[in-house]
Amino acid sequence: MNEVPLPPGADSPGRIESFEGADGRTLRYRVVDADAPRHRLLYCHGIESHGTWFLPAAERLAARGCTTWLLDRRGSGLNRDHAPGDARTAELLLDDIDTFRRHVGDPALHLVGLSWGGKLATAAAIASPAGVESLILVTPGLKALVDLTAGQKLKLLASLPFGGHKRVPIPITADMFTQTPSYLEFIKNDDWRLRHATARFFFAGVKLDRILRRGLCKLHIPVLLFLAGRERIIDNAGVRNVLSQLPGDRLVTLIYEDATHSIQFDQVDRMVGDIVKFLDNEVSP
Repeated sequence: MNEVPLPPGADSPGRIESFEGADGRTLRYRVVDADAPRHRLLYCHGIESHGTWFLPAAERLAARGCTTWLLDRRGSGLNRDHAPGDARTAELLLDDIDTFRRHVGDPALHLVGLSWGGKLATAAAIASPAGVESLILVTPGLKALVDLTAGQKLKLLASLPFGGHKRVPIPITADMFTQTPSYLEFIKNDDWRLRHATARFFFAGVKLDRILRRGLCKLHIPVLLFLAGRERIIDNAGVRNVLSQLPGDRLVTLIYEDATHSIQFDQVDRMVGDIVKFLDNEVSP
């Protein structure tokens, strides 16, 4: 399997390791280690992306005492060799996260979810809250501005009784992520970027949404939310409305008014600084 080029701002691909997923399939992931970790982060990537898109942030987090595990979703990134763009069920994706946590010794950690990964990370915190110290959501896909057409949705629904393998294009273009030329060029030329996903993948996303609707009111951990003022993928008002179900006053919202969706690229130093401040001030004893 050829290695993907690194995004601008990343110096290393990280350490690549593997574990046995919930169904016995071998899944690969990256690790960016801090020399003396004060915090441990488990990162869930977006619908089209993969772990390398967070490497510039993970390297800066490591320099500030945070080890990051970059878990490529099955069908994506390091695990794209089998059924790219597919997820059999939401439960399997959540089981993968639980299995991975046991694989690394089940330490206390912070779940980080970017874009579509935001709903997966949030659902994982709801489903298996023990040991999750906080939730960090970066332009999370809890509500979206983009959507499939009515015709595409009908095709996907018709596919579900026959296994849900029908694929449709993901309705996101490269320029929705960023306007920074170097990152835009990287995204356009990324051969690992998902362009299509299956019916059962989209249905898994719907199931994750249901878990959020039913469980957010019971999520008693600090939550850090990043939003971009120039967002074209995520419905910022809709995201804030979803998260209004969180109990108490544990939600911290930061809006980068001059940013597009991929703040992990465009505003990486600012974002990392805010993450570390949140972890040190809100989570550490």
